[in-house]
Amino acid sequence: MILENIQNTVVPQMDFEKYRMISYTQLSLWLECPHKWKLMYIDKMRQPPNIHLAFGSAMHETLQEYLDLMYNTSIKAADEFPIYEDFQQRFMQMYKDYKEQIGENFSTKKEIMEFVNDGLNIIDFFLQRRQMYFSKRGTRLLGVEMPILTPPHEEHPNIMLYGKLDLVFYDEDLQKVTIWDIKTSTRGWGKWDKENKIKMAQMVLYKRYFAKQYNIPVDSIDCKYFIVKRKIPKDPKYPAMASRIQTYEPSSGKVTMNRVSKHLHEFIEDCFKDDMYQVKEYTKNPSDKNCKWCPFKDKPELCDKNHTK
Repeated sequence: MILENIQNTVVPQMDFEKYRMISYTQLSLWLECPHKWKLMYIDKMRQPPNIHLAFGSAMHETLQEYLDLMYNTSIKAADEFPIYEDFQQRFMQMYKDYKEQIGENFSTKKEIMEFVNDGLNIIDFFLQRRQMYFSKRGTRLLGVEMPILTPPHEEHPNIMLYGKLDLVFYDEDLQKVTIWDIKTSTRGWGKWDKENKIKMAQMVLYKRYFAKQYNIPVDSIDCKYFIVKRKIPKDPKYPAMASRIQTYEPSSGKVTMNRVSKHLHEFIEDCFKDDMYQVKEYTKNPSDKNCKWCPFKDKPELCDKNHTK
């Protein structure tokens, strides 16, 4: 029944004239700092692209293309896929596109080559150990960039939560769905990342609203992060430290899902009125962590609450 429900569900196209779209990215920004969310989504002061964004997007698309070929065509087709060249071409094209957007280089030739080599090392590690993470035995790939489009708040039916899931698998023996989210990281996730409730909220939202969208039991869904690391220590103390792949399964039980859904409702109630953005003063939430990577930290005319050291 799970598989049939998913296969028979057609997710509609977003009607931007009728609905207002929100995403996990919006929620995470608001949880981090409502004022930052306001600058980016109401005042339209978007964060400029950077080399990490280009790298992450290219790596996502290359790994997705390989796994799509592997599951939906054949392992032979995946192995014949020019995966190294594909990553390099995607990365350089994205860098070029971002450069055109801002009208200047945002990195150096040396740094670009470093990122390219890091990506090739990740792919090499992935190909050698692919069977440890992805097997075709009894498993189907249901979708790449599989959509969610659903109203998350009963009192705001014209606000739609939109998301795309990197990889969605179905285990025919266990009759369970597994949602994988690909993340790129410089050195992997440590304790702080795993305990970061804002970061973990993404998969919790996906789990709850995927179940709603496709009309399947929420307890039939597992969520996992597939983290690829650009850097590993020269002399790692433990074997896991030498791995360029890290996986993590966040807590996504009822208590956690209810907490994240509560935050999502609070976000909608704080930022929208009659399904339109509320233009008002939003709370500033300064801290060393929140301000460190903020694109507005050096712009006092936009935010005068910079607490970075």
